[in-house]
Amino acid sequence: MKRIIFIGLILLGLSSCAKENELLDEIYNDPGYAIGTVNSSITVTASFSVRFNYGYTVSNSDYKGNKTLRGLGNKDDKVGHRFLVVYKQSDPAKSDINFKYRIFKEQDFLDMLEQFKNKPPKR
Repeated sequence: MKRIIFIGLILLGLSSCAKENELLDEIYNDPGYAIGTVNSSITVTASFSVRFNYGYTVSNSDYKGNKTLRGLGNKDDKVGHRFLVVYKQSDPAKSDINFKYRIFKEQDFLDMLEQFKNKPPKR
């Protein structure tokens, strides 16, 4: 019985990862860009993960998103910091905060937009 439960949990995890990757493909194939601020984080010690909640604005409308980082070594030290948000242009509520691109000032974001014309960001 334990083996069946274990296999079921693994299949559920794999299914969840596949859906997450599909959503990210949707977003990065129809990208728009915004500045996002990490508002809060929740550390789940048992699963070695940190969930970050963030907010961003597109065309004067405010949106909220979240992103979970899994694995050892993830820290919840991003709260209050600003990063690039990549959202789906046809549905701005679908988004991904990209922690590879930290934004310190508005000019950083404008420079990124110029760079992304030739070389879009990777997820």
